[in-house]
Amino acid sequence: MEPSILLLCKYGSFTVVITVTRDFQFDDLVQSICKKWQDLVLQRFQLLYAVSDHHNCHLDNNDDFANMFALAGAYGVSCVDVGAEVLSSCSVESRELERTFDVSESSIVHRVEEDPLEKFCPHHETVRLSSGWAKLISYVGQEFRGGVDDFRSCLAKFAIEVGFVYTFLKNDKTRVTSVCSKKGESGCEWFIHATLNRANGFFRIREFVKEHICVGVFASSKNPRMSSKLVAQEIREEVRSKKLYAPIQAVKFFEKYYGSKISYNHAWLGVEKAGLFPVAFGVVDSEDDENWLWFLRKLSGILSPRPITFITDRHSGLLKGIPEVFPNGHYAYCLQHLKNNLRDKLTGRLSNGFREQVISLFSDCAYAPMLLDFEEAIQELYTVGGAKTKNFVESLPRENWAHAYFKGKRYGEMCSNAAESFNKWILEARHLPILSAIDKIRIQLMTQMCDRRQKSTKMNGIVCPEMDARLVEAFSKGKVWTIAQSSEEVFEVFSLPTVVVDLQNQHCTCSRWQINSFPCMHAITAIQKFGNQVTNYLDPFYFVDAYRFSYELSINPIPTLGAPNVPKEFRIILPPKTRRPRGRPKIQRIRSRGEKVRQMRCSRCKKLGKHNRKTCKEAVG
Repeated sequence: MEPSILLLCKYGSFTVVITVTRDFQFDDLVQSICKKWQDLVLQRFQLLYAVSDHHNCHLDNNDDFANMFALAGAYGVSCVDVGAEVLSSCSVESRELERTFDVSESSIVHRVEEDPLEKFCPHHETVRLSSGWAKLISYVGQEFRGGVDDFRSCLAKFAIEVGFVYTFLKNDKTRVTSVCSKKGESGCEWFIHATLNRANGFFRIREFVKEHICVGVFASSKNPRMSSKLVAQEIREEVRSKKLYAPIQAVKFFEKYYGSKISYNHAWLGVEKAGLFPVAFGVVDSEDDENWLWFLRKLSGILSPRPITFITDRHSGLLKGIPEVFPNGHYAYCLQHLKNNLRDKLTGRLSNGFREQVISLFSDCAYAPMLLDFEEAIQELYTVGGAKTKNFVESLPRENWAHAYFKGKRYGEMCSNAAESFNKWILEARHLPILSAIDKIRIQLMTQMCDRRQKSTKMNGIVCPEMDARLVEAFSKGKVWTIAQSSEEVFEVFSLPTVVVDLQNQHCTCSRWQINSFPCMHAITAIQKFGNQVTNYLDPFYFVDAYRFSYELSINPIPTLGAPNVPKEFRIILPPKTRRPRGRPKIQRIRSRGEKVRQMRCSRCKKLGKHNRKTCKEAVG
């Protein structure tokens, strides 16, 4: 039987299915499409298709058609998305010119691409993290599941990457119309109009003129559309997965990986917006076992009775207190602290490259989702790292640091950097007298709660935007997979490798659903393709209603006007009477168990210590 594929041809808001075989010709496809949509004029539209990770591939002739068929066969795809896009007059002329001079044009392009001089001055191409932004706005009929906020975000990223600035003619919850800001100056015809599709809540592009005549004239590494909100979206995972982000680090991060320059103020706001939800904080005289037990007991009185996952730095007070106060809870060790501990164990004449290789292998062990993956990773770690590494790793209970053995849910969190972020956030308050410090923290939290409460009123979907974006991305990647149904709730997903999804028990053999408590892409694909609602399989914490409920209550202001008149001697609360420790008061955080201060070698006296050439006081003969 002749192999065939299904083409999902889209034009505007309409979709038709056309079955094609290898002997199908490009002209046959064009005629079939024109029969379906009478308003499409022959040779005044272009066809683009997507197969797996290959997006916006041109479909212009029989060779392109054969390539599409071969690509679909290579990926095992039986269904291909094809979009019809109307061209402007200037685009039509350029396409006609290409077809007229097809041979000479292709040869010229070939010679340019293989310039012999390039091999004498080779350049290493750096792929920016923003390189995909240029494809976020593509064609008429494109939909944005996150509503108007999703569309605005994609439009801003598109403009930043392409290199132009736009202005809004209309900008509300139901319609957005934008033109190039150079329209009056250069006559640029770039234009986009999108509206709300009330049937599904998606935002749809209705009109789109792609061509720019001003791009490159004022393209710059600075763009006014690079807002603090966008900065927060991009560095959220960096703030969570690495050590605390300072604003200057965010500035360097965007310049290096995005090719964009952001202001220090935008970076500061972005870091703050990427944070966390503080549940409780306490003021104690010292961090010891007794105070941690007191704090955990107070914490248990405000948390709902359900299993809770704690991520700790292995302080003895937490290791003793959590099992006592939260017997049904789970605690995991912070991966960042463990990596620092292991790095300190690798002493001697070892290169930094070797240390980082061992740390990377250790991280692979921690993230390995299945026992087989873990065993393979840890054997490689022991082989490379040697006895010191093995002794350190064997001293750690596997159920407290390795995904494959962890019995609770980590929700994608591997580090306790949220606490470090909070410490940095309240750094100014920590130097104030106790009442002033608490009041400053209260004001910071009060403002944050209010801002996020207002943000929640603009959320139109059922699932929070960040989680909804994960759902969309997962379904986009998995829509090319074939699925076989075993029973009402059990499916086999042919994703190379093949996995089994059990919807009733919320289980996938890839283990990601169990670890993160969020459906993996295999589960999402199975749910969608068989007509089930993804929202039926999500934890309640991922819904917009839960987000709104979290910020529903306000922290009340406390005015000083009208407050009782307190005698002067009682206005300042003195610290408890304790013996003052030796040396200067500590400013930096208390280091975790096993964490050592990295010593540096002075270039003047050649000794290890905490000083450098400038502060060296050693006598040198």
